[in-house]
Amino acid sequence: MGSLFAALIAILQGLAVTVAPLDPRWSIPFDTPPAAAAGFDATTAYVPLKGGQLVAVELDRGTVRWRLDLATAFTPATGDGLVFTTAEASIEARDAMTGAVRWRTPLPGGAAVPLYWDTGWLLASTPNGDLAAFRASDGVLVWRQPLGAPLAAAPAPALDRLFLPLADNRLVAVLLASGETVWSRTMTGRITGLLALEDQLVFGTTAREVSSVRVSDGRNRWTWGVGGDVSGVPAADDKRIYFVARDNILRAVDRRSGNLRWKAALSSRPVGGPLPLPNTVLMPLVSSEIAGFDLETGKPTVTVKAAGEIGPQPFFRTGARPTAVRLVAVSRDGRLQGFAERFEPVPGPIDVLPGLPAVP
Repeated sequence: MGSLFAALIAILQGLAVTVAPLDPRWSIPFDTPPAAAAGFDATTAYVPLKGGQLVAVELDRGTVRWRLDLATAFTPATGDGLVFTTAEASIEARDAMTGAVRWRTPLPGGAAVPLYWDTGWLLASTPNGDLAAFRASDGVLVWRQPLGAPLAAAPAPALDRLFLPLADNRLVAVLLASGETVWSRTMTGRITGLLALEDQLVFGTTAREVSSVRVSDGRNRWTWGVGGDVSGVPAADDKRIYFVARDNILRAVDRRSGNLRWKAALSSRPVGGPLPLPNTVLMPLVSSEIAGFDLETGKPTVTVKAAGEIGPQPFFRTGARPTAVRLVAVSRDGRLQGFAERFEPVPGPIDVLPGLPAVP
């Protein structure tokens, strides 16, 4: 009886880690390619097009919710039911459901990089190196701090602080409430993508390194040298940190020690960073493929085939129901695709074998 129970547990554990294939559920072609990566919230993609339009696409059904003549070179920020865009020297907030303008505020000097939203704050980095923090609900300016250089990548929040990768190779920690600098550190290269965890900051640089530093003071925890520029933002789960470089290798290291757990060779160059799912990590490639790897071993699991060459970083909907569209990708030529897990029918007895006459 004990051996039978153990065998049953082993079977159930094997089923639990089975990775279901991701199949295309819908596809939307646009008239022009994207001008920047799409912005996302839980239900909608907001795609800026080179033709001077912003298109909102509902992710469950793949239908266009609204379309506006709005030219922007940056990815829209989203949060609190609003979509934030910037053009010239102003910021606009629009209702996510209708596209109607909710507020507009000036941004002297304009924006150098995409806007960034976090827990009621909207942040804008200017070409002269100022960082401005607005109240996202109504556009009121809360503080503006001169940092000496614009952002090089998206900021990352942790605790009461905001961590800023700047274009002059500095990593700066500021208080979110006031913008006051807590600490600053100059790196050997420009930071290409920053991940903030409770106890550490993980980032890649143009010096072909991936580093982990302490949140409290920016001191080193560990550093990995890689064979190419780091692509996108590192990712993490409870056990491991994942990062990829343009040496076409995906690496997984221990979250606490930084020791290598596994590495996997990619069939082509990466597009963006890794996307960890509950039982696999997806890696978009410079092709029409998104390759999946087992979280524990790094062995290949699934391959997602897109309609065209992958453009900006795909998006994974972590809070969506299991049967809904979970993965959304935009191709370079301007096609938005939604993918969902394949659910096979439950096995059952067959009354009549195919090709045999029924027995009365």
